[in-house]
Amino acid sequence: MQQGYGMTEAGPVLTMCLTFAKEAIDGKPGACGTVVRNAELKIVDPETEKSLPRNQPGEICIRGHQIMKGYLNDPEATERTIDKEGWLHTGDIGYIDDDDELFIVDRLKELIKYKGFQVAPAELEALLPSHPKISDVAVVPMKDEAAGEVPVAFVVRANGHSDTTEDEIKQFVSKQVVFYKRINRVFFVDAIPKSPSGKILRKDLRARLALPLPN
Repeated sequence: MQQGYGMTEAGPVLTMCLTFAKEAIDGKPGACGTVVRNAELKIVDPETEKSLPRNQPGEICIRGHQIMKGYLNDPEATERTIDKEGWLHTGDIGYIDDDDELFIVDRLKELIKYKGFQVAPAELEALLPSHPKISDVAVVPMKDEAAGEVPVAFVVRANGHSDTTEDEIKQFVSKQVVFYKRINRVFFVDAIPKSPSGKILRKDLRARLALPLPN
């Protein structure tokens, strides 16, 4: 019987998807599965490194015999990645739900830092396409004097909705999220730049923000 596994860029198998177990259990959309035996997992606040409770997103940290011991001939990189207690900091942002299933929502390096708050672009990118006038979207940080960074959205209008406005989209988001996750600006584009595998090329969008602002 085929099994499904989840892993981080660090390489080790971390979770097993219950949907493909010998006795299948219904999986949840977006879930990576539950932690494999002989491995430990915790979610920590990226700023304080304090452990977080269930259903609260933070950096995923893992520990176990199957986890790498470090980077070859690179002690500095090893020290940045593996702490003194042996926890490997994956750089992934996720949470554990009430059924011990792991959800990965973004990468730590992609987080938008609004004052003392952390905003995951992927969360807003999942919300915005539910607007009927949006066909595609990408969210990136824009530097802000007061807040440090604010979320901004590059939006592709759906066919037949060329009249969609920035205010309409901003209000749509503000009704569904806390204040620090609100979209500060909306820039309409013909297409979202993506790699051949479909990954959003955020660096290209951040480069656009370094030019005179569109719209």
